[in-house]
Amino acid sequence: MRHGPYMRRLLISLASILAFSAILTFYPGEYFTAILLYFVLFFGITIAMGLRTYRRGMATVQEISKGKPLLEIDEKEVGKVMEKDKELVAEYRRLTRSSLIPLLLLPAFMVLATVLFPTLPPLLESTAGPVIGAYPARFLAYVTIFSIFSAISMLLFKPPTMPRIVRNVKIYEGGMVVDKVVGLKAPIEVEEYTVNPERRFIQFKLNNQIFRIYYKDVKELDSILLKIIKPLKQRSQ
Repeated sequence: MRHGPYMRRLLISLASILAFSAILTFYPGEYFTAILLYFVLFFGITIAMGLRTYRRGMATVQEISKGKPLLEIDEKEVGKVMEKDKELVAEYRRLTRSSLIPLLLLPAFMVLATVLFPTLPPLLESTAGPVIGAYPARFLAYVTIFSIFSAISMLLFKPPTMPRIVRNVKIYEGGMVVDKVVGLKAPIEVEEYTVNPERRFIQFKLNNQIFRIYYKDVKELDSILLKIIKPLKQRSQ
């Protein structure tokens, strides 16, 4: 499993915590501005990383497409098979409800911010300040607050767990092209690989994203996918 994107996000989060804590140590009255900038930076980095992934994916698409084709499934074929999946609507209803939970917790997140910022820095200044100094104590307080926010953000704003239904896929000897813009180069090491003959799909989890491929002949699709995919965990439904 690749930890590169996660480690980059962790390092950026750590750098942001130290930077904002240092600023607020000398300008403690600007914590509302700091919160706003923190969220702008958080989502800005997420968008920037997404664009970078897109550009890399397109380069990989061109490379994979030069190989020998094994199977192509277009949107019409996917649509016909999906229509027969009677459990899909209920499944998406459950997933949609669970995905709304982080949004419902945002007000509590903001209340926590309005409580911690005015209280924790003065508390540490009065208790730890005489020992380590007022500025180091204040800096430590802001590091603690932003660390709490960062932990909550990483827990709440996880990559989507909803399966991405692949509308168009081209499988080559060197990998696969998903929806014409995502290139997955073989061997594709996936965390989970699930075959569901009844609902006629195969899905796999890669880098915290779930790809689901519908096809009329699941056995044929399975035999072709296993030529380019290496499952770390495989199961059937």
